[in-house]
Amino acid sequence: MRALIVEDTLINREFLKLILSAFGECHEADCGEQALDLFAGALDATPFDIVFMDVMLPGMDGLETLERMRRLEQGRGVPAARRVKVIVTSALDEGEGALGAEARGATGCIAKPVCQAVVERELRRLGLID
Repeated sequence: MRALIVEDTLINREFLKLILSAFGECHEADCGEQALDLFAGALDATPFDIVFMDVMLPGMDGLETLERMRRLEQGRGVPAARRVKVIVTSALDEGEGALGAEARGATGCIAKPVCQAVVERELRRLGLID
């Protein structure tokens, strides 16, 4: 499993990396622009299986970044069934964050602080781990 963690807070990024690295390769970005660069490069080589995206990022926010990722996939002809799974992480009210995220192409939304059991549950739900 190849994962991209998009999170501007180092401790949160490191915690997700600790969880996800047990299941595969992790890449990190601390802003939307960096995430898009990594994502575009991966589309040309080995695409990511999952992205964990913080909603509140400096500059381009997580939802705008997600929208642009979906446009990149569409522009490169990635079939809907093969598009990257995106879990949005948000400290906002869970319902509020999920509404905007799913409308923009997220696969799911989890509330912060993130815990290992919830991350693993999402990975199982998406068929990325047993």
